[in-house]
Amino acid sequence: MKRIIGVGISLPKEFMEKIDVDRGDIPRSRYVLRLLEKQFTIERKKVIGSPDRRFQTLQLGGTISQ
Repeated sequence: MKRIIGVGISLPKEFMEKIDVDRGDIPRSRYVLRLLEKQFTIERKKVIGSPDRRFQTLQLGGTISQ
């Protein structure tokens, strides 16, 4: 099973310029992947640390069942 799916995205020119300056010799796709992984890891930690279970369910894309 293939673990990676190739996608094409459009980004504002300013974002591309910042990415290209920051990434150095790292391939652009790998740099963007690392940004996304970091963001999702931070968000998951926020959700897991929430004392309100309803908030966790909503953040993880589920539904609230009563």
